[in-house]
Amino acid sequence: MTTDFNAEGIVRELRREASHLIDQGFFEEAISRLNQCLLVEDGPDERADILCELGFCFLRMGWYEDAVKIFSQHLQANPFDNDSRFYLASGYASMGWIEQSTAELRKILACDPTDVLACHALGLCFKDQGWVKESLEIMRVAKDQAAVHGTQEEKEIIDQSLANLEKEIEEGEEDKLKESFLLVILLAILEGRKKKLP
Repeated sequence: MTTDFNAEGIVRELRREASHLIDQGFFEEAISRLNQCLLVEDGPDERADILCELGFCFLRMGWYEDAVKIFSQHLQANPFDNDSRFYLASGYASMGWIEQSTAELRKILACDPTDVLACHALGLCFKDQGWVKESLEIMRVAKDQAAVHGTQEEKEIIDQSLANLEKEIEEGEEDKLKESFLLVILLAILEGRKKKLP
């Protein structure tokens, strides 16, 4: 833990500022505040939380390799942090590393089969790999899970993804779904995968 009471106050205030900036979409400014936190904070748990917030900002800035590096390192010490694993999967998918993304999403669902967003994202990965039947099956599972465990926004996104997929199959098209992982990330922030803040 940080032993200097003044340093604790500085870190707390910087993290509050960073959180506000993230909420407003000012990720570059938030990154600056979080980097300042890392210069002062020496508690391992607090540093891990700050690094995850930093990784999230990197995702939103499109700095996927940096985000993947942070979340990969974090998960070595915290293998059951499914929020970080979801962001790692999103980073992989954003770089086009669909197999790695799929592997991470499967790990989340092995721990929590009711994770609506992970289920939806896995359906997108399957579609990107050309596995239309598997994509349709997992999207239907996502819809069922969303009916019980999801938010209204999650239900709407999954319904739209499923409708698009069914239409593509019906028309014989196998183009990629238009939904991006950035949409999934945005939804995740708004609806439940909140940053760990003091």
